[in-house]
Amino acid sequence: MEKQLFRGLLKVAVADFEGREVNPSVYDELRSRSADPDALDEVYSALHTLLRAALKLPSSVLKQEVFREDLDALRIPPEFAGDLVSVVFGSRRDNIDQHSLERGPKYPTLASLKWRVDVTISTNALSRVLEPAIQMEMETSDGEVHTFEVQRAEFHKLRHAVATALKEMEELEKKIEKMPLHSQQ
Repeated sequence: MEKQLFRGLLKVAVADFEGREVNPSVYDELRSRSADPDALDEVYSALHTLLRAALKLPSSVLKQEVFREDLDALRIPPEFAGDLVSVVFGSRRDNIDQHSLERGPKYPTLASLKWRVDVTISTNALSRVLEPAIQMEMETSDGEVHTFEVQRAEFHKLRHAVATALKEMEELEKKIEKMPLHSQQ
């Protein structure tokens, strides 16, 4: 494949990742310049998939040398690999990342959490109950307020589950730091 044809495909893919509208005639013109338009479609599909996978990883995790080695393992010619590296690690990366953030799902975040412990001394049904319950009020970034009650036993299950998840994340981070790819930093 000619380098100019590859660069044309790369420009179309980058424009798509940056959220710019891609005129179909640009791609049609590239197909008309190709000796095998069907093979060009496959190359574009592979190029788009490769870039999408590489751009999902933060540039702090994916190292340039490792990416070059991966491209070499995929038998991508060095003259094409340089162009791919410049997209993934170059100045356009900020635009691509910004567009990904803008088009991604927007979920409300936790704005505030208030809690208190209530102890019910007695009710109509039972003469004496001293079971504490945790009253929680959550406000989300979209302004909604959610109020709920959690029994002490359920609260301790939640607390334990969160502590376990944090411990497992810490162990995974330690394992990742020991991996050969991260030790080259």
